[in-house]
Amino acid sequence: MTLLELLAGLAVLGILATLALGELGGSMERQRESGAARDLVSAALQARQRAQATHQPIRFVVDANVPLADGTVRNVARWERPRCDNTWDSDSCPATSCEATTCRQTPSCCDEVGADIPLPPSMNASPVHGLCFLPTTGRPVRVEGDLTCMLSSRGRPDALAAAAPGTLKLTYSSGRAPTLFQVEGLTGLVSLLDCDALSASATAGKDCP
Repeated sequence: MTLLELLAGLAVLGILATLALGELGGSMERQRESGAARDLVSAALQARQRAQATHQPIRFVVDANVPLADGTVRNVARWERPRCDNTWDSDSCPATSCEATTCRQTPSCCDEVGADIPLPPSMNASPVHGLCFLPTTGRPVRVEGDLTCMLSSRGRPDALAAAAPGTLKLTYSSGRAPTLFQVEGLTGLVSLLDCDALSASATAGKDCP
């Protein structure tokens, strides 16, 4: 084997190795995205159960740029049970001082929080921020930019119906098709549907690109 042939062979091997590593990295990123989406569903179902059990609203929040123990900084999702202004009913939850802040920003605002879900850098889960499960019923509501869990409108069926979350879209900068975070309007049960799944074209309609 001549030196030229050896160099050519090494070049080909280098190209193949680069392609393989790129494919492996993309596969791992997709696995992290899928794992985070499943964790969000699991946490949302737990939040619904806590709202029913504690007779207090449970809200879902996404905090940006949270330092983690491994030294990275990520967006982190979790559910939280905000503190109330009194101890005898749920009409004072969240407390007035906690209506515009998450419990990570103001730890004293929470009686209980769920496990942190670090989100992959490629995932945009901001649509689940503010998703809230109402006391006792677990009925879901969401108003953009609002963390009060419909405190002033819980007795109004029309307002609750208008705030039903429906389908929330999780998107990815990796080029992956969106994932639909589907919240049933009365029960609060949550399911996932990937827009690149075979069943998506029949059931997702306009929610998938």
